[in-house]
Amino acid sequence: MYDIPKLLFADDKGVIYDHPSLKMTVRSENLETVPYELEMEAVPSKTKLNFLEDTLPLAYNPEKAGMEVFKSGHAVYIEPPEGYLRLYLPAYKKRKEIMFEDREYTPIGWMNETFVSPIINVDKIPDKNSEATGNKFHGFLKSFKKKNAFVKYLLSNSDLYHTKNEEIILPVDKDSIQADSRELTEILSHYSEVADKPVFNIDYDDFSMSNGEIDFTQLLEGIKYLKKNNEKLSITFSSYLQNIETLKMFTDAGVDCVNVKMISTNTETNRIFNKENNTDNVYKSLQALHKQNIFKSLTLYTMPGLTDRESETESLRDFLSTFDINLLLLRNLKGDPDRIFFSENLKTEDIKGLKNVIKLIKKKMKNLKIGYFNRHKEQFLIEYGMPDFKRRK
Repeated sequence: MYDIPKLLFADDKGVIYDHPSLKMTVRSENLETVPYELEMEAVPSKTKLNFLEDTLPLAYNPEKAGMEVFKSGHAVYIEPPEGYLRLYLPAYKKRKEIMFEDREYTPIGWMNETFVSPIINVDKIPDKNSEATGNKFHGFLKSFKKKNAFVKYLLSNSDLYHTKNEEIILPVDKDSIQADSRELTEILSHYSEVADKPVFNIDYDDFSMSNGEIDFTQLLEGIKYLKKNNEKLSITFSSYLQNIETLKMFTDAGVDCVNVKMISTNTETNRIFNKENNTDNVYKSLQALHKQNIFKSLTLYTMPGLTDRESETESLRDFLSTFDINLLLLRNLKGDPDRIFFSENLKTEDIKGLKNVIKLIKKKMKNLKIGYFNRHKEQFLIEYGMPDFKRRK
């Protein structure tokens, strides 16, 4: 019999305990099960443990060889650090008919004197020097004396450049593009001096009502200038790709990579999350990139029990192959799983498991790279060998 991690639970004050005899369980779609030891990884240090009020953990009782509801505590979960993908969801029963806030709910247990979770590392974790780039850049911004709208915006949103992979994220909205092209290029040129592999990620939300009124002129002029005068900076345009004209503006300006964000490549599944999200628009946009010298990546927001369904797996493989996607970025979808799995529009299907989905995709697409972080153009096609599915001894 393989080892099963101990059940963790929290009291009403949030103090967390491990149970002396009950074992942890996990959830995939609406099925609760006992995790294999080999599916568990040590939880990275500094990961915060949280508890869910108004929940009762579901446990496995080895003496009775069956599941039972533990009624003397609350369920415990983590949100995985960047670079890690969850394989299962926490198993619990709700005391009330409520929906929890959007988070990356991930189960956690206790085994061999350490916290463990069904997670896998899907990308090379950037070193401390890369993470320190944000602090260096922050110091520069604080000491910058000239009036600059881009500096003011960044200082008010410091999480946008305190990233692990030397990336500045610019969510496109009315506040973020107040700067003119000169203000943008001056600051981004300095960032290129601070960072080893600088990435500028223009993150466009196609579904924001106000974004239809945005004037991109200054941002586009800034991109054109940077492409002529700054070969070191890598520029990515991230979008749900609903507007082919917007995409064309940015590709004509010279972005190095187009990143499409999706919860599913399956049209029917997409409609469950957002009826306005038209998969046909994504297809047309990617077809427009055919034969262009631009890297293409897909950020897929995954949910165990959804992403690893048979129809989703087949749709994903076809999508990656048809549009010659270079890089698949796997992220954890934030949300209460009940919002998805209690949907009447979701049909019952076989669940393959996220590990098996990744293996199947890699088997069909030998040149596809898999990761978590947006990459610099010089690192786009590097094989990091992640995730590593070798069995631990």
